[in-house]
This record gives sequence, structure tokens and C-alpha cells, in this order.
Amino acid sequence: MPGGDRSELHDALERWVARGLISPEQAERILADEQGSIERRARRGPLVAEALGYVGGVLILVGAVAVAERYWSDIGLGGRLGVTFGAAGLLLVTGLCVPARRVDVARRLRSVCWLLSAVLLAAGLGRLGTEVLELDGDTVALLTSGVTAAYTAVLWWRHRTVLQQAALLVALTATAAAAAAHLPHGADHVTGLAVWGVGAGWLLLGWGGVITARTGAYVLGGSATVLGGLPTVEAGWGAALAIGSALVLVAAGAWLRDLLLLAVGSIATLLTVPSVLGQYFPDTLTVPLALVGCGVLLVAGAVHTSYRRRLGPPSTRPGVGNRAAAIGAAATVAVAVTVAVLALAW
Repeated sequence: MPGGDRSELHDALERWVARGLISPEQAERILADEQGSIERRARRGPLVAEALGYVGGVLILVGAVAVAERYWSDIGLGGRLGVTFGAAGLLLVTGLCVPARRVDVARRLRSVCWLLSAVLLAAGLGRLGTEVLELDGDTVALLTSGVTAAYTAVLWWRHRTVLQQAALLVALTATAAAAAAHLPHGADHVTGLAVWGVGAGWLLLGWGGVITARTGAYVLGGSATVLGGLPTVEAGWGAALAIGSALVLVAAGAWLRDLLLLAVGSIATLLTVPSVLGQYFPDTLTVPLALVGCGVLLVAGAVHTSYRRRLGPPSTRPGVGNRAAAIGAAATVAVAVTVAVLALAW
């Protein structure tokens, strides 16, 4: 509430109280209600701007798709690329024009605009590689994911939100998978191992605070390790890797008292254990009994984690890990996975 308006209202209320028109308690309630009304009106502007920004971003995307569907064959290849890259650039500029204040509305609006911009850039790069450069599918995937990874890395460096983090990690995992597929024997388990390495490194960087949004890093990195571990199950070492990763995620979630990380580990267990046991112990009671045992352990871990989060003093809860140690561990994982991928695929 502006100072002059608040002062005038306050003076008027004092006069009404002195005349006996209202009680002091009523004056306080009127003043509090007016203050709340002013604050709600002040917040309404940013919310309207956010809604208009979302609608505008969707209209840009829908308009680009509509032009592509109706005139795609008429506008030529240059026109197609111009529409795609132009829409990506327009969304990028829209995000840049959002005020750089640390306001939730502005941050969300910029995040959505830049995420859509990265998606359109990837689509344009895919078409460029296919129709202009006439590259094969694996090379197009590597070109698209590599350039998009560099683009999203700049956006994430400028605006460190979960959406930008997710876009960067998806681009990095796609780049790792495409690079592994280019090797002479780049089978599914090899590309899966490459994706697993990116996810494991991301988890470690999140634990060390290098990636500031720790919860997002845990969920995204854990998901990448799960998705990367699944294609490796058919290999003997891959089964151990997939189950070991699930167990580590569950243990880390319990130790860090992070229910989301524990949930990721639980999903990883649900996906990997039946697959591994079904492959090595078909048509036996091992699979259902193992599922029951895993379920009991996961429920116990969730209860234990929730109980410790509720009762444990904040000072005793595990915090951010050592930054240097996390970087060193992530670098070690990167080197080890790279060597393993080359050894398996060469």
C-alpha cells in the first residue's frame, strides 16, 4: 500500500474510533483487510503476465506447427528451417526480455520459454542434418544432441532452474548415447552404460552442491542411471550394475533422508529386479518372493526415512557433500565409464 494512502486511511480510522463509530478492533481488521487487498492486487499483475507469457509461448509453438502442416511442402526447405529456428529464437528473446529479478513468476516464465526454445532448436537441427546435410540417423542424433547440449548448458548457466537442468541432462544423455552408438560395436548395453555414467556423475555433482538444485539433481540423475542401467541387464555385468544402482539409490535416499531420491530408488528396484530375476531364474518362485522381500524392505526404508525426517534435529541431517570430492568422484566415473564403453564397443 502506498505510504500516502495508508496514512490517510489510518487517520480516517482514528477519527472514526474517536467518534465511537467503530471499535479499535474493527479499525485494525479494516486496516489489515485493506493491506491484504493491496497485496493481492500487486501480485495479480505478475500472475497475469505469467499467464500471458505461457499463452504466447504456446501460440508461437502452435502457429509454427500450423504453418508447417499447411504450407510445409510449399515454403521450401529454407522456409521450413526458418520457421523452426525463428520460433526458437523468438522464444529465446522472449525469455531474455523477462525481468531478471528473483521472482518466482518471472523465473517460471523464462524457464518455460527457454525449454520450448531448446525443443524447437533440436527439431530444426534434426531437419537440417537429415534434409540438408543428408547424414545418417546416428550422426543426425549426435549433431542434434551435441549442439542442443551446448545451447542448454548456456541457458542453464544463465538461469539455473529445474527445467533448464532437465533440458541439459536430457541433451547430455542423448549425446552420450549417440556417441556410443557410433562405435564399431555400439550395442544397446554400451549406449545404456554411457547414459548410466552421465546420470551417476550428475548425482554426484548434485550431492556436492555443484548443481545447486539438489532435489532436481537427485531425481534427474537417478532417473538417468535407472534408464541407462535397464538396457545393460542382458549382459552379465549389466545385471549387477542395474541392481547395484537401485540399491545405492535406495540407501542414499535413506541416508540423506530424501523421500524423492528414495522414490527413484524404489522405482529402479521395481523395474530392474523382476527383469534380472526373470532372465536368470525363469519359471520359479524366486521372482515373486524376491518382489515381496524388496517391497517389505522399501516400505521399511520409507517409514524409517520419514520418521527420521520428522524427529531428527536439522543439525544432524546430512548436508551438502564436499564440493571437491564430488567433482573428483564425478570425473572418476566419467573416465571409468568412457574406458569401459570403448573397451566394450571397439
